[in-house]
Amino acid sequence: MRNLTRHPAVHLLLDATWSHTAASWLILGGESALAESIATDHADASIRWQAVDVRERASIGADRANLFMDEPGIPASGIDAVVVAATPDRDLVRRWLLMARDALAPGGRLFLAGANSEGIRPIIGDAVKLFELPDREDYRAKGRIAVFTRNDADRGDPAWVREPGVEPGTWRMFDLEIGETLMPIASQAGVFAGDGIDAGTRLLLDALPVPPSGRVLDVGCGAGVIGLAAAHLGVGSVDLADVNLLAIQAANENIQRLGLGQCRAYPGDVYSGCGDTRYDLIVSNPPFHRGKAIDYSVADRLIEGAPAHLRPGGSLLVVANAFLDYGKRLERVFARVETVTATRQYHVLRGSSPR
Repeated sequence: MRNLTRHPAVHLLLDATWSHTAASWLILGGESALAESIATDHADASIRWQAVDVRERASIGADRANLFMDEPGIPASGIDAVVVAATPDRDLVRRWLLMARDALAPGGRLFLAGANSEGIRPIIGDAVKLFELPDREDYRAKGRIAVFTRNDADRGDPAWVREPGVEPGTWRMFDLEIGETLMPIASQAGVFAGDGIDAGTRLLLDALPVPPSGRVLDVGCGAGVIGLAAAHLGVGSVDLADVNLLAIQAANENIQRLGLGQCRAYPGDVYSGCGDTRYDLIVSNPPFHRGKAIDYSVADRLIEGAPAHLRPGGSLLVVANAFLDYGKRLERVFARVETVTATRQYHVLRGSSPR
């Protein structure tokens, strides 16, 4: 077995799919290692991949003539084999299972795998409700795989099939309160805090400065809550960036719904998509988890790269859990660091005057 990744789902899926003959494949989620390996193993087949992370999509070699990139959520039909690499986000995987059922030709195969630590067993149970019992199920120490065949038996759908944001083509709605205004926000499965405003973001919103006619960058924007709030409060222009393509879809949906023409959302890894643009304010609620471990890599790139993207007098505003050591990291880069507001659980920090 090729040692391409540590994730058990990828190993299980490649072991199960390499000998399966199919003219057309659809991969939902997963890593570039999975997509490239299936494209190599099935060089005469057409492989379509709906990646979630723009970094994974960008790492694919240009020589993969049979591997095609689709935006997440694009409907497909008549597919011979669908591959789903499950994530801990059960609602997202449920959406993928529904998409797989719609995409598969009668008799087509679904290959579903995930890590035990990320909840693959109940996800396989969700698939059983759509496909009946698997033709095959296998496991290793850290993961499990199940293979299903599409048939047209009338078995009735579970209630979650119609949940907004889970059902393909639907949005999950919640209200964003800005002063006396309620802004309707659309989100979907796979987007951070897709059910509403998390407490950290709310704290940042309540402390959000609005540079008149200024330019704002929202890094790791999710559905766009912080950037959209800044636009509503009168900022001149707002850029919203996220590595998650599902988040960018939601942010663009909100920009269109709310008629905020001064906003643009684009896929980008911290500052990778903004070129040499400079901002009056950079805001972020940066992720800090890699699995169960604390990971400062995104926050470090956000903080260390900020001076190159700030206008004179500009500042970086971040919210973080109180136990995270962002203050010292900011002090290495900025001469002035202050706590704007804080609770027992979160604090909002501002860095200005780069060293």
